[in-house]
Amino acid sequence: METAVLENKTNLNNSDIANRLLTFNDAVELSGSLEIIGTARDFEVFVLRDHSKQEGVEGAFVEVAISEIVDKVTEYSKAQEFIKVIQNDRAAIVLQGVTRIVGYYSRTNNWNKSKIGELRDRANGNYGLTGQNALFQKDRRQAIDSL
Repeated sequence: METAVLENKTNLNNSDIANRLLTFNDAVELSGSLEIIGTARDFEVFVLRDHSKQEGVEGAFVEVAISEIVDKVTEYSKAQEFIKVIQNDRAAIVLQGVTRIVGYYSRTNNWNKSKIGELRDRANGNYGLTGQNALFQKDRRQAIDSL
């Protein structure tokens, strides 16, 4: 493989690059459903086949940038996390929250980052008539910051 091309971008030596790629390869082999079937784009990406999906189904063939593997896979546990991302096999993030905006209630568990940012900005304001912070304001800000 052309590891010299990667060496210039990552400042790693050929041995480190080879070890990271072998670690990723081991994780793929132990996954049970993934298989590296080749490379593409002049050795820039690995092409993986996900045998848990039928051919023709989106995600059955996945291209993974070799440079990204070299950057992210520093140990076997990182390789396993990378495999979970490829297979879309991560635990869902569930937020049990409801907020009242413009007179209606909305669940926050399906909000995108932009909408959460709007909520965070809105929580910093002081809209009360008394001039005092709302009850549990500190707890509310901490909960929003943890989203």
